[in-house]
Amino acid sequence: MVEQAMPHTPSAFQVEIDENRIAIVKIATVGEQENWLSENFTQDLREVIGTIIYQQARGVIFISQTPKSFIKGFKLAGLIQKSAEQAKTLAKEAQAVMREINVLNMPVVAAIDGDCFGVGLELALACDYRIATEELDTRFSMPQVKSGILPFAGGTQRLPRLIGLPKATMMLLSGIKISSEKAAQWGLVDKLVPASSLFHTAYHLLLSNQIQKVDHKKPQTRFKRWRKQLEGNPLFRQRYLDYIENRVWNRAFGNYPAVSRILAVLNEPHFKVGLVNEQETLSELLATDQAKVLINLKSTERIMKAQYQHLSRVRDVQQVTVLGSGYMGAGIAYLTANNAQVPVRIKDIHPSEIRKALRNCYQLMKKTVANKQLSYGEMMQRMNLITGGERLVAAKSTDFIIEAVYENLELKQKMVQESENYYSEEAIFATNTSTFAIHDIASVAKRPENVIGFHYFSPVTKRQMVEIIPHRTTSERTIATAIHFAIQQGKIPLLTADKEGFFINRVLTPFLLEAIHCLMEGEGIEFIDRSLQEFGFKVGPLAMIDEIGLDILVKSNPAMVRELGSRFALSDSIQTLIRNDRKGRKNKRGFYLYNSKNSRTQEDKSIYHVMETIMRNNMESQDIARRCVLRMINEACWCLQDNIIRSVDEGNVASVYGFGFPDFRGGIYAYIEKIGATEIVRQLQNHAARYGERFAPCNWLLEKVQK
Repeated sequence: MVEQAMPHTPSAFQVEIDENRIAIVKIATVGEQENWLSENFTQDLREVIGTIIYQQARGVIFISQTPKSFIKGFKLAGLIQKSAEQAKTLAKEAQAVMREINVLNMPVVAAIDGDCFGVGLELALACDYRIATEELDTRFSMPQVKSGILPFAGGTQRLPRLIGLPKATMMLLSGIKISSEKAAQWGLVDKLVPASSLFHTAYHLLLSNQIQKVDHKKPQTRFKRWRKQLEGNPLFRQRYLDYIENRVWNRAFGNYPAVSRILAVLNEPHFKVGLVNEQETLSELLATDQAKVLINLKSTERIMKAQYQHLSRVRDVQQVTVLGSGYMGAGIAYLTANNAQVPVRIKDIHPSEIRKALRNCYQLMKKTVANKQLSYGEMMQRMNLITGGERLVAAKSTDFIIEAVYENLELKQKMVQESENYYSEEAIFATNTSTFAIHDIASVAKRPENVIGFHYFSPVTKRQMVEIIPHRTTSERTIATAIHFAIQQGKIPLLTADKEGFFINRVLTPFLLEAIHCLMEGEGIEFIDRSLQEFGFKVGPLAMIDEIGLDILVKSNPAMVRELGSRFALSDSIQTLIRNDRKGRKNKRGFYLYNSKNSRTQEDKSIYHVMETIMRNNMESQDIARRCVLRMINEACWCLQDNIIRSVDEGNVASVYGFGFPDFRGGIYAYIEKIGATEIVRQLQNHAARYGERFAPCNWLLEKVQK
């Protein structure tokens, strides 16, 4: 699923020059909700510059006409097909047009409201002055590294010169988003104003000649002159970037070539040479497998979101009830109030649990304030959207009910019946289950067409995916509303079939179980996790189990064995750990120990004694990774055989955001395609002979080999 680059698209830039000779360049990508630039943007900007010069403007303002989107970025899909020379030419043209803006003989202002990412930030850097709104959704980022490439319109050179090498390196290597407040602190933004006065302020500053052309060769303050001298020193620059490279490599295990190439570009202290290096590095990175799969993954994600947006054309959910006040229920209530900004009531028969859930919501809200994502006043407004009690209320206004009680089929069916007897006939009932078929839960319903599965993942506030599972008679209205509400909550929805384990848990579980098999055979906890991190997972499988909770894995397992077979069977050692009360992060002891702040400290060596395991350390790290990943690959192919998901493209996105499959491998199905069915089957059969039938390849793979 790759975006098609359009040969001729309408210009995203329209210029008007008023009676005061102020040029107002309005940014709006035709037919899109956000401003994404096509590769024609250099030509479009040249036409704007020509008009500005011809009509002798005295000042220029770049401002977006699209709400909350200055410029979101550049459409990358077309880059994959470019030759090395074409990529260099694109970078050279982009750098040249930014320089033309930079050397205009009149001051140029970027008036920024909303997302200013990638090439949008590179455009802002080429301006003389940057004004941004104080709004929390005005953010700045250089996210190109996440697509396996680097900024190519001069961003690697202008950003360090403006905010300093350390902060620029952080932004370029991580792709982090920073708030307008932080941008002002770092010197990336010159002035913060309310959104309502953004244009007026920019216009007044130009009209009153309060903004002058900036000469970047002559820093205005003593501190900037000192910083320029220090960071221009080749020895200092080399040592600092070597230190950063060592730190980054330890986390990324060398899996992201863009990181080392960006550092190499930053190592050049001369501006013009740095621009040439930027051009050459873009063409080199585009030839790497990592860039190709990452760009394809990002394009697929955008298309997937657009398709789900299309499927969700219904009105907003107005009022939500969450049944159950546990860890999951509290997280769902928080997402509903904070992201969807919809009133939500937590219903539970235990008042103490409701108080605990409200306290958890408040703590989550406080974190958003501490991270500058929310003001204190907004936090209080959103916190007031959350209420709780022992009774069902708001019978007429509630239109979406989310059941988040513990995994018991009879209890979930009882929740359906109670809700139908109380709420309106239009109310939708979403069940959050990882164990039971949705059609079984809906079998007791008077209105089964209103029942749908809504599967969140733990921790609910961090995991981006939510699985939406219609059963045979779920109505189209219910499906559309569920998708729409998931998007309201800030989640990426994934439609899956109503079959045991759905998609994410079904593929993830064998991976986790195989890690436990390796532990039972005498491999160390940290060594197992490190082996999978070297493969590319951000978190190892045993640490993942601690996040999920071993008790949750055990509760859902019998149904998976019953429906999917013995390859999902648990060993007796796991029951030993359950009896030893190993619930992971929830009770601060699992495969690892956790401190009072719930941070992981070290592996719990007493587990080897509890499991009666002798440490042997006979396996190499790649052997451990191969075993765990083969189990995951085989189950992903089972999911295709059973028609669990709509497409392999959606499966790739879900694998990255649902269970952390390495993004630089393009998602699990992209990785399967790269390795090839023949090699996968050969390895699975070898492992089956050595370790047992749980490695037996599925028919889908065998048929693919035969074809």
